[in-house]
Amino acid sequence: MSGYAFIVNIHPELLPTGPVAFDWEVLVEGTQALGIQTELVAVELSDNEAELYQELFLRVREEIDENRCCIIWGAGDGPEFNLVCGYCDDAYVVLKSNGNRLVRYDRLKAIWRLAGVFFGEPVAVERKGAERKAILRAVKLLQGMAPCFDAEYHSGFKAFQTWAELVKAGRADNYGFIYNLMCYYELQMFAAGFCARLASRHQKIAVQLKNAAKFFQWSFENFKQIKDIAPEPDEQFPNPDQISKLLKECAELNSQAVQELERALSLV
Repeated sequence: MSGYAFIVNIHPELLPTGPVAFDWEVLVEGTQALGIQTELVAVELSDNEAELYQELFLRVREEIDENRCCIIWGAGDGPEFNLVCGYCDDAYVVLKSNGNRLVRYDRLKAIWRLAGVFFGEPVAVERKGAERKAILRAVKLLQGMAPCFDAEYHSGFKAFQTWAELVKAGRADNYGFIYNLMCYYELQMFAAGFCARLASRHQKIAVQLKNAAKFFQWSFENFKQIKDIAPEPDEQFPNPDQISKLLKECAELNSQAVQELERALSLV
Protein backbone atom coordinates (compact mmCIF):
# COMPACT_ATOMS: atom_id res chain seq x y z
CA MET A 1 0.00 0.00 0.00
CA SER A 2 2.93 2.36 0.57
CA GLY A 3 3.86 2.35 -3.12
CA TYR A 4 7.47 1.37 -2.54
CA ALA A 5 7.12 -1.71 -4.76
CA PHE A 6 6.64 0.66 -7.69
CA ILE A 7 9.68 2.87 -7.12
CA VAL A 8 12.24 2.69 -9.93
CA ASN A 9 15.06 5.18 -9.42
CA ILE A 10 18.48 4.86 -11.05
CA HIS A 11 21.53 7.08 -10.54
CA PRO A 12 23.16 8.11 -13.85
CA GLU A 13 26.29 6.17 -12.82
CA LEU A 14 24.29 3.37 -11.14
CA LEU A 15 25.47 4.20 -7.61
CA PRO A 16 23.78 2.26 -4.77
CA THR A 17 21.70 5.29 -3.74
CA GLY A 18 18.93 4.89 -6.34
CA PRO A 19 16.44 2.73 -4.41
CA VAL A 20 16.50 5.07 -1.40
CA ALA A 21 17.25 8.52 -2.89
CA PHE A 22 13.76 9.99 -3.00
CA ASP A 23 11.43 11.80 -0.61
CA TRP A 24 10.16 9.00 1.62
CA GLU A 25 7.17 11.13 2.67
CA VAL A 26 5.45 9.86 -0.50
CA LEU A 27 5.09 6.49 1.25
CA VAL A 28 3.23 7.77 4.32
CA GLU A 29 -0.24 8.16 2.81
CA GLY A 30 -0.22 4.60 1.53
CA THR A 31 1.07 3.22 4.81
CA GLN A 32 -1.72 4.96 6.74
CA ALA A 33 -4.19 3.22 4.45
CA LEU A 34 -3.36 0.09 6.45
CA GLY A 35 -5.47 1.58 9.25
CA ILE A 36 -3.06 3.29 11.65
CA GLN A 37 -1.58 6.76 11.99
CA THR A 38 1.97 6.80 10.65
CA GLU A 39 4.73 9.32 11.22
CA LEU A 40 7.96 9.30 9.24
CA VAL A 41 10.94 11.10 10.76
CA ALA A 42 13.95 11.39 8.43
CA VAL A 43 16.92 13.73 8.86
CA GLU A 44 20.08 14.12 6.81
CA LEU A 45 23.29 13.19 8.61
CA SER A 46 25.44 16.26 9.31
CA ASP A 47 28.16 17.57 11.62
CA ASN A 48 26.00 16.88 14.69
CA GLU A 49 25.74 13.19 13.80
CA ALA A 50 26.27 11.95 17.38
CA GLU A 51 23.43 14.12 18.63
CA LEU A 52 21.07 12.90 15.91
CA TYR A 53 21.79 9.24 16.73
CA GLN A 54 21.06 9.94 20.39
CA GLU A 55 17.82 11.82 19.65
CA LEU A 56 16.53 8.95 17.51
CA PHE A 57 17.38 6.42 20.22
CA LEU A 58 15.59 8.49 22.87
CA ARG A 59 12.49 8.71 20.65
CA VAL A 60 12.51 4.94 20.11
CA ARG A 61 12.83 4.32 23.86
CA GLU A 62 9.77 6.51 24.46
CA GLU A 63 7.79 4.55 21.86
CA ILE A 64 8.85 1.19 23.28
CA ASP A 65 7.93 2.33 26.80
CA GLU A 66 4.44 3.05 25.42
CA ASN A 67 4.35 -0.53 24.06
CA ARG A 68 4.73 0.53 20.42
CA CYS A 69 7.29 -1.01 18.09
CA CYS A 70 9.17 1.12 15.53
CA ILE A 71 10.66 0.71 12.09
CA ILE A 72 14.24 2.02 11.96
CA TRP A 73 16.43 2.62 8.91
CA GLY A 74 19.69 0.68 9.01
CA ALA A 75 19.05 -1.32 12.20
CA GLY A 76 20.18 -4.56 10.60
CA ASP A 77 22.76 -6.08 8.31
CA GLY A 78 22.56 -3.40 5.65
CA PRO A 79 20.86 -0.18 4.53
CA GLU A 80 17.27 -1.29 5.00
CA PHE A 81 14.35 -0.79 7.36
CA ASN A 82 14.13 -3.14 10.35
CA LEU A 83 11.59 -3.76 13.10
CA VAL A 84 12.76 -2.60 16.54
CA CYS A 85 10.74 -4.22 19.31
CA GLY A 86 12.74 -3.11 22.37
CA TYR A 87 15.94 -1.65 23.76
CA CYS A 88 18.64 -2.86 26.13
CA ASP A 89 21.10 -0.40 27.66
CA ASP A 90 22.48 1.53 24.64
CA ALA A 91 21.23 -0.88 21.94
CA TYR A 92 18.13 -1.48 19.87
CA VAL A 93 16.50 -4.91 20.11
CA VAL A 94 15.91 -5.78 16.45
CA LEU A 95 13.45 -8.51 15.49
CA LYS A 96 15.01 -10.96 13.03
CA SER A 97 13.66 -14.17 11.53
CA ASN A 98 16.35 -16.16 13.34
CA GLY A 99 15.89 -14.42 16.68
CA ASN A 100 16.36 -10.98 18.20
CA ARG A 101 19.70 -9.20 17.98
CA LEU A 102 21.19 -6.12 19.61
CA VAL A 103 22.36 -3.17 17.50
CA ARG A 104 24.14 -0.33 19.28
CA TYR A 105 22.19 2.90 18.75
CA ASP A 106 25.09 4.72 17.02
CA ARG A 107 26.09 1.79 14.79
CA LEU A 108 23.16 1.88 12.39
CA LYS A 109 23.98 1.02 8.77
CA ALA A 110 22.11 4.05 7.51
CA ILE A 111 23.02 5.63 4.16
CA TRP A 112 23.27 9.43 4.53
CA ARG A 113 20.14 9.84 6.71
CA LEU A 114 18.64 8.64 9.96
CA ALA A 115 15.01 7.66 9.84
CA GLY A 116 12.25 5.99 11.78
CA VAL A 117 8.61 5.14 11.20
CA PHE A 118 6.40 5.56 14.26
CA PHE A 119 2.81 4.46 14.78
CA GLY A 120 -0.12 6.12 16.53
CA GLU A 121 -3.83 5.53 16.86
CA PRO A 122 -6.02 3.42 14.57
CA VAL A 123 -7.80 5.33 11.80
CA ALA A 124 -10.88 4.45 9.80
CA VAL A 125 -10.06 3.54 6.21
CA GLU A 126 -12.44 3.26 3.27
CA ARG A 127 -10.71 0.28 1.68
CA LYS A 128 -11.97 0.59 -1.87
CA GLY A 129 -10.98 4.25 -2.11
CA ALA A 130 -7.60 3.58 -0.51
CA GLU A 131 -6.90 0.76 -2.95
CA ARG A 132 -7.82 2.94 -5.93
CA LYS A 133 -5.38 5.57 -4.63
CA ALA A 134 -2.74 2.85 -4.31
CA ILE A 135 -3.18 1.91 -7.98
CA LEU A 136 -2.99 5.58 -9.01
CA ARG A 137 0.13 6.02 -6.87
CA ALA A 138 1.70 3.00 -8.54
CA VAL A 139 1.05 4.44 -12.00
CA LYS A 140 2.54 7.84 -11.10
CA LEU A 141 5.61 6.28 -9.53
CA LEU A 142 6.22 3.95 -12.48
CA GLN A 143 5.84 6.88 -14.87
CA GLY A 144 8.34 8.89 -12.81
CA MET A 145 5.63 11.54 -12.34
CA ALA A 146 5.36 11.51 -8.53
CA PRO A 147 6.89 14.66 -6.96
CA CYS A 148 9.40 12.74 -4.88
CA PHE A 149 12.31 12.13 -7.24
CA ASP A 150 15.54 14.11 -7.53
CA ALA A 151 16.06 15.54 -11.03
CA GLU A 152 19.59 14.09 -11.05
CA TYR A 153 18.19 10.54 -11.14
CA HIS A 154 16.36 8.63 -13.87
CA SER A 155 12.99 7.56 -12.48
CA GLY A 156 10.05 5.42 -13.54
CA PHE A 157 10.09 2.27 -15.66
CA LYS A 158 12.19 4.00 -18.36
CA ALA A 159 15.05 4.03 -15.84
CA PHE A 160 15.53 0.31 -16.49
CA GLN A 161 16.57 1.37 -20.02
CA THR A 162 19.13 3.76 -18.49
CA TRP A 163 20.46 0.89 -16.39
CA ALA A 164 20.75 -1.31 -19.49
CA GLU A 165 22.74 1.36 -21.35
CA LEU A 166 25.12 1.87 -18.41
CA VAL A 167 25.87 -1.85 -18.27
CA LYS A 168 26.44 -2.10 -22.01
CA ALA A 169 28.74 0.95 -21.98
CA GLY A 170 30.74 -0.41 -19.02
CA ARG A 171 29.83 2.60 -16.85
CA ALA A 172 27.96 0.75 -14.11
CA ASP A 173 29.36 0.90 -10.58
CA ASN A 174 29.68 -2.76 -9.51
CA TYR A 175 28.55 -2.25 -5.92
CA GLY A 176 25.71 -0.08 -7.16
CA PHE A 177 24.74 -2.71 -9.70
CA ILE A 178 24.46 -5.39 -7.02
CA TYR A 179 22.54 -3.23 -4.53
CA ASN A 180 20.10 -2.05 -7.20
CA LEU A 181 19.72 -5.61 -8.45
CA MET A 182 18.85 -7.00 -5.01
CA CYS A 183 16.34 -4.19 -4.38
CA TYR A 184 14.51 -4.37 -7.70
CA TYR A 185 14.57 -8.17 -7.68
CA GLU A 186 12.41 -7.97 -4.55
CA LEU A 187 10.34 -4.94 -5.53
CA GLN A 188 9.17 -6.43 -8.83
CA MET A 189 8.07 -9.53 -6.95
CA PHE A 190 6.18 -7.36 -4.42
CA ALA A 191 4.53 -5.42 -7.26
CA ALA A 192 3.29 -8.66 -8.83
CA GLY A 193 1.94 -9.86 -5.48
CA PHE A 194 0.18 -6.56 -4.79
CA CYS A 195 -1.66 -6.66 -8.12
CA ALA A 196 -2.58 -10.33 -7.70
CA ARG A 197 -4.04 -9.72 -4.23
CA LEU A 198 -6.08 -6.75 -5.43
CA ALA A 199 -7.36 -8.83 -8.35
CA SER A 200 -8.78 -11.37 -5.91
CA ARG A 201 -10.90 -8.65 -4.27
CA HIS A 202 -12.01 -6.57 -7.28
CA GLN A 203 -13.83 -8.69 -9.83
CA LYS A 204 -14.57 -5.71 -12.08
CA ILE A 205 -10.89 -5.06 -12.76
CA ALA A 206 -9.50 -8.51 -12.02
CA VAL A 207 -8.42 -9.14 -15.63
CA GLN A 208 -6.39 -5.91 -15.82
CA LEU A 209 -4.81 -6.46 -12.41
CA LYS A 210 -3.92 -10.06 -13.22
CA ASN A 211 -2.32 -8.91 -16.47
CA ALA A 212 -0.29 -6.29 -14.58
CA ALA A 213 0.78 -8.96 -12.08
CA LYS A 214 1.85 -11.19 -14.97
CA PHE A 215 4.07 -8.47 -16.48
CA PHE A 216 5.69 -7.71 -13.12
CA GLN A 217 6.23 -11.43 -12.58
CA TRP A 218 7.96 -11.77 -15.96
CA SER A 219 10.15 -8.79 -15.11
CA PHE A 220 10.99 -10.45 -11.79
CA GLU A 221 12.01 -13.58 -13.71
CA ASN A 222 14.37 -11.42 -15.78
CA PHE A 223 15.96 -10.10 -12.59
CA LYS A 224 16.25 -13.66 -11.37
CA GLN A 225 18.26 -14.49 -14.52
CA ILE A 226 20.44 -11.42 -14.03
CA LYS A 227 21.01 -12.43 -10.41
CA ASP A 228 22.29 -15.83 -11.57
CA ILE A 229 24.91 -14.30 -13.88
CA ALA A 230 25.74 -11.11 -11.95
CA PRO A 231 29.40 -10.49 -11.14
CA GLU A 232 30.93 -10.18 -7.69
CA PRO A 233 31.73 -6.57 -6.69
CA ASP A 234 35.38 -6.88 -7.76
CA GLU A 235 34.76 -8.80 -11.00
CA GLN A 236 34.08 -7.76 -14.58
CA PHE A 237 30.61 -8.20 -16.05
CA PRO A 238 30.56 -11.69 -17.62
CA ASN A 239 27.96 -10.92 -20.26
CA PRO A 240 26.97 -7.22 -20.39
CA ASP A 241 24.99 -7.64 -23.63
CA GLN A 242 22.74 -10.30 -22.10
CA ILE A 243 22.23 -8.31 -18.90
CA SER A 244 21.46 -5.19 -20.94
CA LYS A 245 18.91 -7.09 -23.05
CA LEU A 246 17.13 -8.43 -19.96
CA LEU A 247 16.98 -4.95 -18.40
CA LYS A 248 15.50 -3.44 -21.57
CA GLU A 249 12.85 -6.15 -21.47
CA CYS A 250 12.10 -5.16 -17.86
CA ALA A 251 11.45 -1.58 -19.03
CA GLU A 252 8.99 -2.84 -21.66
CA LEU A 253 7.27 -5.24 -19.25
CA ASN A 254 6.79 -2.48 -16.69
CA SER A 255 5.43 -0.22 -19.43
CA GLN A 256 2.83 -2.87 -20.25
CA ALA A 257 2.01 -3.27 -16.56
CA VAL A 258 1.37 0.49 -16.31
CA GLN A 259 -1.02 0.31 -19.26
CA GLU A 260 -2.99 -2.43 -17.52
CA LEU A 261 -3.12 -0.44 -14.28
CA GLU A 262 -4.38 2.60 -16.20
CA ARG A 263 -7.10 0.44 -17.77
CA ALA A 264 -8.07 -0.75 -14.29
CA LEU A 265 -8.33 2.87 -13.07
CA SER A 266 -10.61 3.76 -15.97
CA LEU A 267 -13.07 1.08 -14.83
CA VAL A 268 -13.35 2.02 -11.14
